[in-house]
Amino acid sequence: MSANRLVGFAVGGLAPIGIAALLVPVRGEVDNTNLALILVLAVTLAAILGGRGAGALAAVTSTLAFDFFLTRPYLSVQMDDTDDIETALILLAVALLVGEVASRGRWSRRQHEDIARAVSRVHRVADQIAYDATLDEVVDSVKTELTELLGLHDCWVELAPFTWPLPRLERGGTLETSEHHWLGTGFAISQDGVELPVLVRGCEVARLVLIGDPEAAATLEQRVVAVALADQLSSAVALAGIDELHRVVGADGPREG
Repeated sequence: MSANRLVGFAVGGLAPIGIAALLVPVRGEVDNTNLALILVLAVTLAAILGGRGAGALAAVTSTLAFDFFLTRPYLSVQMDDTDDIETALILLAVALLVGEVASRGRWSRRQHEDIARAVSRVHRVADQIAYDATLDEVVDSVKTELTELLGLHDCWVELAPFTWPLPRLERGGTLETSEHHWLGTGFAISQDGVELPVLVRGCEVARLVLIGDPEAAATLEQRVVAVALADQLSSAVALAGIDELHRVVGADGPREG
């Protein structure tokens, strides 16, 4: 669990109790509905930091803290006033809703940041090609970018004809296999290998072999970017020539299946 998520859960579990305790001196002067709204702030903060789970924890904790500290009889989970019961139920519902919205906003922001970082990988390789980098440099860069992008254990270039068949990562980012290991945000790239074709004028001259990590999810957007990186390598090969590709891959050393 990341540090942010841990902080989010800590906020969700403790902040509502602390806020409710601080509101005790004004509980007889401020309407309970307004006190409940103040507790929703803790839910929002917890959800932003820790996601849906932290937001849900904060919603439950806020409702219990509201009941315990701010409704009669005080310091008890019992409620005598019907209005207080309604307020507590509304607090729980609103807190859960706000927590979900905040969590979705956090997830959406993180997704946009991930996509931006992934696209920047294509730009870096494109800049290398534009400024006449050698094919060796482009190959190394593409392998590095793919490894970091998809969380791979290994990645290499293999020349055609290939020694054994592998599931293919298609141009749309789909995996040509009947077995998919879903990790919540994307599929894991197989430890047994997935191929990403390197095409020159429509002819498959090589493939990138991707050896995945079963615990690393590759989203659809990341898989599409991986295809774009392979296309950049294809462009570099078309400029340098097939013979140069053979020299580079031969110098890199063959891989055993």
